[in-house]
Order: sequence, then C-alpha cells, then structure tokens
Amino acid sequence: MRMNDSLSIDRIVRSNGLAIAIALILVAISALLAVLPERLVLFFGVVLVGLPLAALVISKRTRNTAVIAMLVLLPLTAILKAITGIRFAPLVFDLGLLLACVLHLGEGLVRGRLRAGPLDLLLLFLWVLALLQMFNPNVPDMQAGIEGFRKFIFMSIAFYISRHLFQMRDFRLFTKSMILFSIPVTLYGIKQFVVMWPIDYRMIELSTSSSVTFLMGGWIRPFSTMSGPFQLGLYLVVMLPLLLIVLTKTRPKPWVRVLLLVLLGLQIALMLMTRTKGNWGGFLVGVVVLVLLQSRNPIRAAFRLAGLAVVGGLILGLILYVTSGETRAVMDDAIFAITHPLEAPTFIFRMELWTEEIIPALRAQWLLGYGTSSAGEGLQNLYEGTTAQFFYSHNLYIKVLLELGLIGFLAFLALVGTSIWNGMRYLFRAHNIQPQVAMLVQWGMAVTVAFLIAGVVIATLDAYPANYYFWLLLGVLSRAGTLDYRS
Repeated sequence: MRMNDSLSIDRIVRSNGLAIAIALILVAISALLAVLPERLVLFFGVVLVGLPLAALVISKRTRNTAVIAMLVLLPLTAILKAITGIRFAPLVFDLGLLLACVLHLGEGLVRGRLRAGPLDLLLLFLWVLALLQMFNPNVPDMQAGIEGFRKFIFMSIAFYISRHLFQMRDFRLFTKSMILFSIPVTLYGIKQFVVMWPIDYRMIELSTSSSVTFLMGGWIRPFSTMSGPFQLGLYLVVMLPLLLIVLTKTRPKPWVRVLLLVLLGLQIALMLMTRTKGNWGGFLVGVVVLVLLQSRNPIRAAFRLAGLAVVGGLILGLILYVTSGETRAVMDDAIFAITHPLEAPTFIFRMELWTEEIIPALRAQWLLGYGTSSAGEGLQNLYEGTTAQFFYSHNLYIKVLLELGLIGFLAFLALVGTSIWNGMRYLFRAHNIQPQVAMLVQWGMAVTVAFLIAGVVIATLDAYPANYYFWLLLGVLSRAGTLDYRS
C-alpha cells in the first residue's frame, strides 16, 4: 500500500513537474515580497509590468510595434500611479522608449550605418547641456536634476524615434492607434466631469499638480487618465487636428465618418470642460494653420475660415445659452481672455510675475541659467527648505532660458525653427508631394504651432505625455523630404 502510494506521488511529480516548479517559485517570490519594504515591492511590480515591453523592444522585428504601443499608452500616467501607489510608475514607458533608442543607436554603430545630421547633433548638444546643468550650483541635489531632466529634454528621444526608427507604415499604425485609444480616454474624461470615482481622487492625490487646479467654477476640471487638466488639454490639442485631417482629407466609410464626427464633438466638448484657456488659444491657432496649409487658394482659405468661425460662433452661443451661474461666469471669463489676451487677469498676473521676479533673475544669470529643474512644473517641492532658487515660469520660452541659459535657448529655437522650415519647404516646394506624407506633415505643423502658441502662457513641454507627441511630430517636420508613403 505504501509502495503504491509512493509510486503515485512519483508519477504525479513527473507528470506535473513544471506546474509544481512554478508553484514553488511563486511561493518563494511571495515569501520574499512579504518581508520586503513596501517601496521595493512597488518597484518590483513596476519592473514586472515592464518586462514584456522590454522583451518586445529587444527584438528588432517587434521593436517599432512595441514603441508605438508605449507611445499610445502614455496617457495612462495617472492610472498607473493610482494602481501602483508610486509616482514613478510611468518610468516603465520612459525606460522602454530609451532602450529602443539605445539598441537602435548601438546597432547602427556596430554595423557602421549610423547617420547623424546637423539636427541630430543639435539635439545631442541640448542633451549634453541639460546633463551638465544638472550640476549647476543652484540645483539642490541629484534627484532634482534627474527629475528636471526627465521632465523636459528627456522626452526629445521621440525626436530621434521619429527621424531614425519610424517609417511611414509605423506612422500609419501610430495614427490609427492614437485615434482608437483616444475614445476611452475621452469618455473617461467626460465621466469625470459628471461623476468622480474614488480612483479619480487617488489620481489627484498622487499628482504633482496643485489640487487647486482640478477645480474651477464649482466643477471638477476633467483630467481623464492623466496628471491634470492642462495635460489632458494638450493631449486634445494633439488629437483634434488629427481627426480634422482624417475627416477632410480621407474617405472613410459612412459609419466610420459618423463615429469620427461624434468623437470630434466629444473631444471639443472635453476641451471646453478642462477650461484651460492657453490650450484653447493654441488649438484655435493650430486649426487656422491647418486650414491655410490645406487651402492653396487664399479665397478658399478665407471661405473655410469664415465657415469655421460661423460654426464656432453658433456652438459657443448654444453653450452660453444653456449655462448659468458660476459656469457661465467661467465661460465669460474665458471668452474675454481669448478676445482680449493682454487684458485677461491671468495674463496680467503672469506679466507681474515676469516683471518682478523672472526678468531680474535672467539679468543676473542670463548666459548659463539656473540649472535643469529650476523652472520645472511640479518640482517646486524639491527646492523647499533649500537656499536654491525655483521659478514659476508659466511660459515655455522663459523656462528654457532659466534652465539652460541663452546658449540652450538659442539651440532650442534653432532646432524647432529648422524643423518647421523643413516641413514648410516640403509642403510648398516639393515637386512630388505624396498625399499621406503631406497629411502627416500638416498634422505635425498644426500641433507644433499650437504648442508654441500655448507656450506663451504654459510650459507646454513639461506636460506629460503630450510633450512626447510634440517631439515626435517635430521630428516628422525635420525629415519631411525623406518620408516615403511606400515604406
């Protein structure tokens, strides 16, 4: 009896050896996690989530698809923070994208196929300068320098991805995936405006943005799955021109067109719900740029702009008709801010801040600036209790000046300006303009201009994850003449 029992046990072990081994490994891991500090447990959780993405990035066959997936999923920033309970959970995507760039760069060096143009060298100069500025005497510690670097210049790896990794087939997959993923992002943002769930309050708690920014006029300013309403607004600044291009320049099936029109309407409504006036202004200018690029004939452009103005006026009139109380006051204030930008209270506040604090600081340290992170949005807590100076720039250009000095500012302008010039030269001087490439370049031009305009009152390139998309589309403009729709 005992011999039969032992034979049965032996047979079970042999037939289920793999399952038993996995079970023992899981028991061992569980025991290890039970005695580890909470922060280490959360860290290992983030690493385990990132392992599948890292495996896809390492393989050359799946690398670009994995990069596209990470770029599309970037808006899940706040949800990841809320689920893991750790503010650095989105680093999974950042490190995955960095790994893709490093592998591509390494393969190019090994095979002798590395190509670097003037714009690549200019970007490298900005990276080196930002790294050196981490050691600026004004930066309080290494953590502040690292977080400031990631907040701003690190996202420009998307510029490299756009110029060297992606081909037109990748951009086609990226745009389709962005549109599809924007549907749940949009719906969740509208849900927040109507009703807040416990996880939404958890996202606010873990955000680096001030809790005051999430409320205006007695209503929550939706932020969807991102870190704040400004981040959501800039994400919509990226998505709305793409939807307009797809609707005006392609021929989708009737049911697809209806769905896209509904999505367009919902995203415009969500943009209004965020009540981020700087983003509104940037979006409007971006739309004007898009119409001008799509209308070679000035008369046709004038008619289209007039038509958009009439439709926009009717929609705005309807909104003002149905709103009342504090919401109506917020809308009136927003309309006044856009129609009289120099007289708006928020702009006057910024002017006073720039005059009393920023300009004297720039005069004192205009050449080298105050170091990486010294004007980073949401990083002020890293400067508390120190003698280091932190600045609330409320402006993209002032932020670059403060952190990188005049040298870095001029290099940044040269990179952006040359990329825009390359895109414009393709659209207006190329002999054989490819429609799909032209649509991609038009999207990049509209978004780039919108970000630069909104940057007058917002540090737009500190807004994660939209800053990734800015750099990606800027890379499209920089290489417009080398894109081929057949690739």
